[in-house]
Amino acid sequence: MKILIATGIFIPEVGGPATYANKIAKELLALGHQVQIITYSDKSEYEVDKKLPYSVFRIKRSNKLINYWNYFKTLKKVAKDTDVVYSFDHFSAGIPSALYSMIFKKDFYIRVGGDFIWERYLDFNEEDISLDDFYKKSLHLKSENKRFKIIKWVFSRTTGIIFTTKFQLSIFQQYYTLAAEKLFVINNPIDKDIQISRDNINKEIIFAGRFIRNNNLLNLIKAFKDITNHSYKLILIGEGPIKNKMQRLIKELDLTNRVSVESKLSREDLSTRMSNAYLAVWPSLTDISPNSMLEALSINVPVVSSVEIGFDWLKDKIETFDPRKVPEITQIINNLLDPENYNNYQKNINSINYKYSYNQAAKDTINILK
Repeated sequence: MKILIATGIFIPEVGGPATYANKIAKELLALGHQVQIITYSDKSEYEVDKKLPYSVFRIKRSNKLINYWNYFKTLKKVAKDTDVVYSFDHFSAGIPSALYSMIFKKDFYIRVGGDFIWERYLDFNEEDISLDDFYKKSLHLKSENKRFKIIKWVFSRTTGIIFTTKFQLSIFQQYYTLAAEKLFVINNPIDKDIQISRDNINKEIIFAGRFIRNNNLLNLIKAFKDITNHSYKLILIGEGPIKNKMQRLIKELDLTNRVSVESKLSREDLSTRMSNAYLAVWPSLTDISPNSMLEALSINVPVVSSVEIGFDWLKDKIETFDPRKVPEITQIINNLLDPENYNNYQKNINSINYKYSYNQAAKDTINILK
């Protein structure tokens, strides 16, 4: 099968779709399929492109309308002989992909990771609102109606839509009025080559990810103000638009000796850093399918999380909190600073066995795309 993966970002840029596209493309190649990548980019070419086993077509970012037009024109050139267009984005890459597939009668699938209009709402409003409440309160029709209608049209042009959790599928099916027969779930995979021991556990409590509103890092910083044992440090690893806000809040709360903001790490360095952590925390307003959490669990790192995660199967196995209630976050962390509580929790974490691989995800993808 000849597959064109259409994405909004791609390596060396950082983000879930960028990482997933590269890894799943390699697995699809290993299964004997032909793969090409089309993506937006800040440059027309990167050094990494020369080392990849497939072609990458980069559309240099400009204003939005020019972006979409250039993406569409490139699709016309490179997608002629493809069997299917597989988009990892339902807006910036999804719009030109839907248009191309409609005009040229190509099979068109979308993998839905995040939620563009909800994340956009968070960026422009101070309200801390979960994904589910965003739709229940009809904010998609009030503040984001135009974009909602565009996405609904994109979905209407698809052959199939792939979600990462049943939680997300159910929300989208209800509010976008999607036909059940074209909806699928492929769970987020993890790297099976992660083999790291936890022989040197330190006193770091780590968050690793994008510094964006959805990840609720300001509330996490506030929660750390009342952590009783000051020998533990909160380490925030990543990059993003609210980084300056985070740093200002740390100073305002006089937490500079206890909370550290650090730049993103390579996958290998992050895995090593995480493996030695006392605890890892995901405080998001909603996290549909946090892959980094699965990877932490795969090396038995104790995790605590917002209750607003898409992993229903995991909620009764880990400690969760309401992400909007700072005292709840504080209480959960303080409780696990007690050695006896921590040791018992570590045993629970060790019993979680998540092994879904990129190879299996590629096989499941092909079964859907056929």
